[in-house]
Amino acid sequence: MFDNLRQDITRNLRDYGPQSALRRAALCLTLNSIHAVALIRLQLWCARHHLPGILASKILFWFFKIEISSKATIGPGLRLPHPMGIIIAPHSVIGANCDLYADVRLVLSHGRKHGPHLEDGVFMGDGAKAVGAVRIGAKAVIGVSAVVTRDIPASAVAAGVPARVLHSQSVAS
Repeated sequence: MFDNLRQDITRNLRDYGPQSALRRAALCLTLNSIHAVALIRLQLWCARHHLPGILASKILFWFFKIEISSKATIGPGLRLPHPMGIIIAPHSVIGANCDLYADVRLVLSHGRKHGPHLEDGVFMGDGAKAVGAVRIGAKAVIGVSAVVTRDIPASAVAAGVPARVLHSQSVAS
């Protein structure tokens, strides 16, 4: 938990440029994005250790309107620049260094037990949604208010309702 949280905090503070230790501490105490990520990590840690995480989940909902299933998997480096209204369904997977903006929804589709799978470095703009067991490839960009209902390849830009790939580059190995 603490390794992931440290990477989350480092990534969320990167927007503010180099700072002294005092400024970094002040930002950690005041930034909503860091508060939300810390509560998410606490909720998931409690779930993994079979402890009640209800307090963390209720604080997340009361202050940020964030609902995250305790069965979700979230990699290190999660960045929530505007942490409001995010929903993450059970069995959703979020890779390392992903950006989720306000009102992002990762939800189940009817009759499915698995949620969306975001690979490393995915960017989801405000109000973007991924529905069902879709896979969004590494470093893909999902535009504002897009609704992903099919798999998106790596390094692609997708937008629209339903989302379609607007631009795709081959990934160099």
